[in-house]
Amino acid sequence: MGTSTPMYRETMCAHYVGLSDEEINLLIAQLTGGRPVAEPESPEEYSQQEFNYPEPENAETGRRIDAYPKSVVPVIVPTFDTAVGVDRLAPGALERADLEWGYSSQWNPQPIFNTRIESADKPIWRASMEHDRCIIACRWFYESSGTETRISERTGRTIKQQYMFTIPRMPVIFIGGIHRSHEYSMVTTRANASMAPVHPRMPLILHPTELTTWLGPDYMRLADRSAVPLTAQPVR
Repeated sequence: MGTSTPMYRETMCAHYVGLSDEEINLLIAQLTGGRPVAEPESPEEYSQQEFNYPEPENAETGRRIDAYPKSVVPVIVPTFDTAVGVDRLAPGALERADLEWGYSSQWNPQPIFNTRIESADKPIWRASMEHDRCIIACRWFYESSGTETRISERTGRTIKQQYMFTIPRMPVIFIGGIHRSHEYSMVTTRANASMAPVHPRMPLILHPTELTTWLGPDYMRLADRSAVPLTAQPVR
């Protein structure tokens, strides 16, 4: 008996929990503070313990920043041309911008909110991928399985099983993005072993030590995200 091929959506990650304006400002101050951080030697050391990043607010009393396509949320953008890059993120190198998630286009009525890193040369992405890469900061992100379903407790209908993805010991997840004018898009790459059971693509997750590389001319060497230790938790 042959096996069927899972039917995945062309796009992915249409929902994440972001950070407030104040938290983004704090992140920028931390990232441009000048203290270097050693690169992790193994996935077990893939953490942000060297930084004083803001911890998540209480889930019941805190204000969640839920980001969906067309949402306007704070994004970290460089003040320099990413085609040239910088040696380090000095004070003033990053700033906060409130941008709308998704690129508009004449040929698609819906915003295009994901950008494959392998498609950097496509006309819609080319200028942004070369000159205007940015950083998306979030607490966690969601993805729906292409094959697994469950019964909704609210409607009683069969729905796709959704998962919440986090990284142990990392209160903030950095994701590569691009921007133009008032819009931004999330960059994705091939899924690693942690993500592949749910979806064949994953966000381009960056360790803090990789941010200057992402914002510089050699960003393509970050396409392999096999070392990122994602944890998946089913959403009920």
